[in-house]
Amino acid sequence: MTTEELNQLIAEHGKHVYSFCCNLTGNSMEADDLYQDTILKAVELSHRLNSSGNPKSFLMGISVKIWQNHKRKFAVRQKIIRLEEYDDNLMETESPDYQPEKELLRKETIAAVRIAVQELPDKLKTVLYMYYTAEMSVEDIAAALHIPKGTVKSRLHKGRNLLKQYLEVWNHE
Repeated sequence: MTTEELNQLIAEHGKHVYSFCCNLTGNSMEADDLYQDTILKAVELSHRLNSSGNPKSFLMGISVKIWQNHKRKFAVRQKIIRLEEYDDNLMETESPDYQPEKELLRKETIAAVRIAVQELPDKLKTVLYMYYTAEMSVEDIAAALHIPKGTVKSRLHKGRNLLKQYLEVWNHE
């Protein structure tokens, strides 16, 4: 793959990869590092990249592998420092349809979902992030993680069920 093709690939899929990195790491500083490491690794492995294949899943696979290695090496630091960032800029008070109660409930629900996802095992969390935030298909996730499609489907199913159980308990409290 040429440098021009690689630049085009990054331009097309860079936002999705960065968003995926943000969701995977939980904070923007680590996401920046993970994104940069992913792009550097993609440059190193550009000779293996095939334009007829799925380059987005290739980039996501690189991100997951780097993140897993990072977590293994710096597990102690991960446990000590846990930063949560929420986007408070989503609230639009200018709109005539603005209802503070609904906005508060929406934010509480988003926070509950994020907490629930953080509690999931890494295998389930990674697949859920790839499916919902990176909008990857089951086949693409399987290719990126080097696992069978059936495993991806079962992890999605189990992750959804665990999230559902957590949110049902959360709604009753």
